[in-house]
Amino acid sequence: MLQSFEPAVLEEQPLALFGAITSSHQGDEVSLSHYLGQIIERVAPRWKVVGALEVRKRINQQGLAGEYNRMRAEYLPSNILESSSLRKIASTVGARYVFQPRLAALSQTMTERWKLFDFGISYTRSSIMRITLELWDAETGEVLWGSVAEATMQNEALSQDPVYVEDIARVAFGSMLTDFLNRRTASIYTPVHKFIHSLIAEPIPQEKGDTENLEHKTKPQQSK
Repeated sequence: MLQSFEPAVLEEQPLALFGAITSSHQGDEVSLSHYLGQIIERVAPRWKVVGALEVRKRINQQGLAGEYNRMRAEYLPSNILESSSLRKIASTVGARYVFQPRLAALSQTMTERWKLFDFGISYTRSSIMRITLELWDAETGEVLWGSVAEATMQNEALSQDPVYVEDIARVAFGSMLTDFLNRRTASIYTPVHKFIHSLIAEPIPQEKGDTENLEHKTKPQQSK
């Protein structure tokens, strides 16, 4: 994070949540900005946020959908939100700052732990997600802060239900934003960190026989 920037500024200046971008997991990224908005409501309820749905509505109402899509397409290979388009779009949605998430990797696996005759009895379910989150100043075209996060979730259960993207995304965004608010550069979160887990996740009913492992790591990006 740039030393001159204070997160408290987001209590005064509006922050827009742009839709998540991905190059190889199209469809999986659709709800990420929604989950990001939910986490912001819990860890930073005083921020002035323009949610992802409202952002899309305002962009479309002003006829800027094409320019928005071109800016996003150019971001994929360059990691740059073109400054003139960014300034115009942010002004249209009424925001000074922008959060841009990106889904870099997502994998989900399920294996049988043991079975009786030909019927699966116990399963190990696991997911790995890697995401980035950048804070942009739309007026200057500058990246103020960025973080790369990798989260893994694994549990054993008696059903074939997957580890849901929502669960792993909420943990990843929650830890990234907590680092952002506390000006930390890197963290590791495990289930023993009950405070952070209770802060970012609603209680989730466990199936009988379930055990769960959760690990989350964040790494800083250099400010540009």
